Amino acid sequence: MKKITATISMLFISTLVFSQVEVGKAKNTIMGKSKLVASPVSELLLDHFHIDFNLYKFEEDQGGSSNVALSAKVGVRASLGEVDQALAQEISNEAYSYFVEQWGKRNVKVTMADKATMEGGKAFAKAQKKGKLAQILNGGVWENKQKKTHTMRAWPEGVDIAQSGEGLGYVYGNAKHMWQYGIGNSTGFSANVDFISFKTNKLGSTASVRSLPQLTLTGGLISTIWAKNKVGGYIGSISADGIEDYYTEAVDEELEALNSKLVMRTYKADKAKFKANVMEMIKASMDASFANYDEVVAKNM
Repeated sequence: MKKITATISMLFISTLVFSQVEVGKAKNTIMGKSKLVASPVSELLLDHFHIDFNLYKFEEDQGGSSNVALSAKVGVRASLGEVDQALAQEISNEAYSYFVEQWGKRNVKVTMADKATMEGGKAFAKAQKKGKLAQILNGGVWENKQKKTHTMRAWPEGVDIAQSGEGLGYVYGNAKHMWQYGIGNSTGFSANVDFISFKTNKLGSTASVRSLPQLTLTGGLISTIWAKNKVGGYIGSISADGIEDYYTEAVDEELEALNSKLVMRTYKADKAKFKANVMEMIKASMDASFANYDEVVAKNM
């Protein structure tokens, strides 16, 4: 096993200034009726709110020879260090505060189903009857770290979240999945944060797989309005690209195995820079989604 360690020093800027976030065009889908139900909305029940962080990536190329025995596989695995549960919790808390603030500017109050109501609901009882893990969690971070995956899902402190089943994929929002089923108006938001992308050149060498340490985000805003047994809903999806200046160094370790070469690259995140970048992307994506939502409401309400 051969190790090659290379450290890339990044320029540290004492004053954090991030103005390089690019936001994609908001896309929206009207579900249910062709337009939002004409009903005044002053209160929305929180359906879901979570931020996912993907902290591990892998990409592989096959060499140029058609003979598999002669062709070398090359790959890059990349992981992001220093992003811990405490940091994910901070980001989720601040993102939720901004989310509630944006609804407040539209004279809409965000409320949530309380724990007793959710536990007394039919959906919760049904999950328990089927032997699934059913519980109410108040804020927190669900971390899933395996050989080829490392993901965190964070939801804000002070928010009751219903869980049915086991594992990261089973931590949901509260109302729609566990209790609501058509009672009241609801809203939710989710975002998926990636830290890296790959480009490949199909050259069959370690240089053919390049990692780009740019932060990216995909997010979605949803609101559902019920009136007179009719439903109108809005789903907005948005993407945002951050910048590369969020880590302090990158360490490479080159591993050689049968007919393959693998580079394991670990980026060490500067926590302050990472948080600032992610929060800017979240706010920018929410702003774009809300602006798009306002246009839809103006046309249909």
